[in-house]
Amino acid sequence: MAAQILAIVSPKGGVGKTTASVNLTAALAFFGKKVLIVDANLETPHVAVYFGFDNFQISLEDVLNSKEHVRDAIYKTDNRYLDILPSKVFKGVGDGYAKYNLINLFHHLKQVENDYDFIVIDSRPSHDIEFLKMIKGVKAVIVSAPEIASVLEIKKLYSSLHGANIAIAGVILNKFNPRTRGLINKDQISRMRDFKRVWVVPDDNSVYRGLMEGTPLVFLDSKSHAARAFLKIAENLIEDYAK
Repeated sequence: MAAQILAIVSPKGGVGKTTASVNLTAALAFFGKKVLIVDANLETPHVAVYFGFDNFQISLEDVLNSKEHVRDAIYKTDNRYLDILPSKVFKGVGDGYAKYNLINLFHHLKQVENDYDFIVIDSRPSHDIEFLKMIKGVKAVIVSAPEIASVLEIKKLYSSLHGANIAIAGVILNKFNPRTRGLINKDQISRMRDFKRVWVVPDDNSVYRGLMEGTPLVFLDSKSHAARAFLKIAENLIEDYAK
């Protein structure tokens, strides 16, 4: 069976989208699912940093620019179930052209889709989803901060995804602190649109410890509050994929 492809999207930056992408990928691997994370945020790629992974020569830019085959840009991590297709934090000559070729990502993923149970794409924060339209069967996971301004942007992104016939697997309200006044909660999001699932990931300083140590929090401390939330999300996505 071909991999379920999940695109982690957000309407704006600063909501913890990459943190969610990395820890969701780790959570899927935690349950023994073979998973590939693709750093398609070509402008500000940081996925490799979350894994303490910076010693790579071939990247997604090389694949998109038709310099290398996709398999040569995929690297193993310390977890046997989790592979990474990184983008370069520091760009070289010609790497800037890759963003124009991102529309062809679907072609490269088809080369490896049967090798994985899940492929997780960390996209750039934007309403631009043109490259996702080309990926057959892709489902979006929207990541938002729980502030009102951020959540209002969800409506716009929802409309873009709906208009492109891209299914929405769910919404993650990230960095939620119940002591903070004026935050949007899970029930309010559910009433806003007909989202299948809405998950809440609590604000947890352990996430930053994982970043400093180059290990996703799910692997570093699976009993932490945020890690448990990501594990629950992974469980739900595995259940939904099995149906």
